[in-house]
Amino acid sequence: MEKRKWLWKRRSSERSPGETDTSGSLSSHSERYSDDQDVSKLSPQLNNNTQSPEVSSKASTSSEDVTDGVKILTQKLSAALVNISAKEDLVKQHSKVAEEAIAGWENAENEVVVLKQKLEASIQQNLALEDRVSHLDGALKECVRQLRQAREEQEEKISEAIAKAAQDWETTKFELKSRLLDLQAKSEAINSKLPPQVGPEVWQKIEDLEKKNADLKLELSSQLEEMEIRTIERDLSTQAAETASKQHLESIKKVAKLEAECRRLKAIAGKSPNISSIYVELLTDSQSDSGERVNLVEIDTHKMICSEANKGELSCSDSWASALIAELDQFKNEKTVNRSLPGSSIEIDIMDDFLEMERLAALPETKSKNQCLESKATAKVSNNDGDSLLLKAELEAMIHRTTELEKKLEKIEVEKAELETALTKTQESLNESELQLRDTGLKLEELQRELSMANEAKQNLESQLRNMEADVETMSSKIESLEKEIEKESTLSAEVSVNANESKKMLESQLISIEVEARTMSAKIDSLETEVEKERALSAQITVKCQELEEELSRKKQETELQQTVNSNVEVKIKQEDLTAAAGKLAECQRTIASLGQQLKSLATLEDFLIDSASIPEFPKGRSVIDS
Repeated sequence: MEKRKWLWKRRSSERSPGETDTSGSLSSHSERYSDDQDVSKLSPQLNNNTQSPEVSSKASTSSEDVTDGVKILTQKLSAALVNISAKEDLVKQHSKVAEEAIAGWENAENEVVVLKQKLEASIQQNLALEDRVSHLDGALKECVRQLRQAREEQEEKISEAIAKAAQDWETTKFELKSRLLDLQAKSEAINSKLPPQVGPEVWQKIEDLEKKNADLKLELSSQLEEMEIRTIERDLSTQAAETASKQHLESIKKVAKLEAECRRLKAIAGKSPNISSIYVELLTDSQSDSGERVNLVEIDTHKMICSEANKGELSCSDSWASALIAELDQFKNEKTVNRSLPGSSIEIDIMDDFLEMERLAALPETKSKNQCLESKATAKVSNNDGDSLLLKAELEAMIHRTTELEKKLEKIEVEKAELETALTKTQESLNESELQLRDTGLKLEELQRELSMANEAKQNLESQLRNMEADVETMSSKIESLEKEIEKESTLSAEVSVNANESKKMLESQLISIEVEARTMSAKIDSLETEVEKERALSAQITVKCQELEEELSRKKQETELQQTVNSNVEVKIKQEDLTAAAGKLAECQRTIASLGQQLKSLATLEDFLIDSASIPEFPKGRSVIDS
């Protein structure tokens, strides 16, 4: 028995803590299992031996120690089970990390495929751009060739047209010269065929008639010019008269509106009899001419100077008086301007008079804009006697001016009648001269027709030349635009090719780095899988051993119960043996706990390695670089 104990102790002492590595864990667990079996075999033999007096004296205390040791062992076993479950969770986490690493590797492969597709698409786009550039080069060459052909054709057409026009001009010139020679020959023949009885008196009469004809032609041309000038003046005078009449009618309408406003103000104010008499006079004399209206306004202003109006209407009367003074100043300025302008002719003076009439007719328009101001103007005028005298003088000047303008209108009408008579006379003289000039006019018309035909041909040729020049300019502009587009396309194609080469190089470098990372990751994943399998095997062995230990504990409890029933001394010995066995098992448990701690450390280092390996392949950054 002592030998067996010694062997058991030797075996337990031979097992050093260094033997609890992951590589020798299976052998240590098998030795422990064999030692437990030896202890279980020795326990019935110890029961058969005699009890010592020391064991019998310590039986009561050892039973309590055994129960405490069993409790401690159960607690340690539960803690070991908890650690085993935690390690299993770690193993699961490591397997998940490995799966995630595999998924990341697959994603990296997918991204590599996508990048390859993008590279192929960029290469195809570059090829398409190169094809387009080649097509554009061909189109440019074709356009240049067509433009050269068009220029040559245009130059040929221009030269042909110029030659044809020169030939036509020479032929027409030759024909005209031949006709002139024929006419001269005919005139010489007619002169030679004249009867000899014609004397110098007849020749003198003919010369006189020719001189008269020339004089009549000059007079006719001068009268035609005068007629044109007079017709223009007549049209202008009629237009001015029409505008003056229109403005006169508008002024009458505006005066009627002013009278209605005065009636309304009369109904509102209705305080003094002087104001009512003023408005009655305005109503009775509303249909008189413009000169009488001006006199009535003058009388009204004189009456309103004498009468005092309401105090509430002073502000409106101030504005009306200022507007009236401004209008009179404007009229003065117009008169001074019209007087300062030097009259070059009678017609210009007449036109100035008509313009002055128009301005005078336009004066009520400015007054009509201030109807409310005119209706309340009496209060301010009553305070300014000097202003009223100035207004009287200006109104008298206006009346005098209107009378002068009417006289000038009468003069213009008289001159118009005289011009009409002169026109009839000139028309009669024109008819007579036309009869004399018909023969020469026909010949001149024929010559003019021929000249017009030649000029038209020349103009057509010039227009054709201009059109050809415009076409040449448009074609040159199109060629310039095409050249610019080709330059742009060439620059774009160069940039695209450079970018494609750079992206290709970057993608190749990234592919190489990704392949290297994938290889390293595959190697790491293989090593992790092997370690995970080892850890799973160890965890399975640990669970089996824990189950065996639980079975042994339950079996030993049963044996202790049976031995307690047989003999108390034997029970004490058995308890001692159990205590020794429990102490050995406790040591074994401590060793297993130490080995589990070392395994946990190795798993922690493995977990750190997996975390580092999972943080290495950061593929989204590479993808963002490639996309940029």
